Amino acid sequence: MKILFVGAFLPYTFSENLCNGKLVYALQKAGIEVDVISKETEGPSYDTNWKEPWLSLKAYTHEIKYPVGNKLVRIIDTIYSCLRMRTFPIEGIRWTRRAYRESLKLHRLKHYDAILTRSPSDIYHLVGYRFSKKMGVKWLANWNDPARPIWPEPYTHHDSKWKQWINSRFIIKCLKKASANTFPSQYLLEHFITHYPFLKELNTIIIPHIGLHDTIFPAIKFSEQNKTFCMCHSGNLSKERNPDLLFKAIRELSDDGYDIQFDIIGYSNDYLKDLVSKYDINSKIHFIGSYPYMDTIMIMSKYDVLVLVEAIMQKGIFFPSKLTDYSQLGKPILAVSPANGFAHDALNKYNGGIAVDNTDSNSIKNGILRLYNSWKKGELSKVFNSEALYENFSSNKITGIYKTLI
Repeated sequence: MKILFVGAFLPYTFSENLCNGKLVYALQKAGIEVDVISKETEGPSYDTNWKEPWLSLKAYTHEIKYPVGNKLVRIIDTIYSCLRMRTFPIEGIRWTRRAYRESLKLHRLKHYDAILTRSPSDIYHLVGYRFSKKMGVKWLANWNDPARPIWPEPYTHHDSKWKQWINSRFIIKCLKKASANTFPSQYLLEHFITHYPFLKELNTIIIPHIGLHDTIFPAIKFSEQNKTFCMCHSGNLSKERNPDLLFKAIRELSDDGYDIQFDIIGYSNDYLKDLVSKYDINSKIHFIGSYPYMDTIMIMSKYDVLVLVEAIMQKGIFFPSKLTDYSQLGKPILAVSPANGFAHDALNKYNGGIAVDNTDSNSIKNGILRLYNSWKKGELSKVFNSEALYENFSSNKITGIYKTLI
């Protein structure tokens, strides 16, 4: 079986790139030949160089690069790309034309059985649309995040009406023409259906994020219980994922005499510094910097509880990819998340930790207390072990879904 994979990818180690890297690695280990078309990731990245355990994927990765050019060159190239791709001037169209050309070139050599395209950038799906239409190959369009026109608050893009219309027409075309549209959670699928009701009649499938393949998951020796109750959040905290009430709960618990430490793997920003000053918890909150992915896994294994912080939303439609890492470590999870959403459902169904309402400081405080009291008794890993949760994300299970689907 041969697959062409189009999406954000390694060696740029950020959340979506890592999700895709783990998936491609697992598919190849399952006996599927996978070639990848990607582009340089703009914005934050924990690493930008090829390193183990991903080196085996480098030979199959085709990163599309081209000169930016002056303003006139860009305008001409954009017009030509729109004509070739038969679409409006969508952001990223110049890259897409070149990626599509590369896909045809690779197909002449490999004769793929399917093409997989993955968000967060919607532009990857245009390659799948044109490739599938021309070559008659099965196309699986994966939507790990909302499409650009339907991002909810506080993440909404607030595009102009013209840009909103262009993007909406493009998304509708992709959703209708894909052989199957896949989503990591039922909540995200329902969000799409709210905006695109025709999806009810199409082939849609829930495929969770995948964990690290067993051959590269590090052998971890868990340390004995820490003398201080230590929690950790992996990843930078943006303003949208507001930890104000979490910090407030830590301040109140500290005032009540509880010895709690909360470390954040990532960098601080002015907003977070202001929050730390607001609650005067410099001794409790530590920003320990960013690390390569595999180093981060080892660092997280030393903590008692791993923390997920989500934005305040009516529904928690996202499947945060860090849940796969947290649960694969078998660590208890504190999900500071919307009361109605994926994280709450997952932890309530499979255990693995406690989900608390991210709009209620008392809920957060009580959740931490439950974990703290269990830790004090030495029962934390027994009561809140997340191994059952991880079974839903294991590489064997997810690759099996893809093999059946393809």
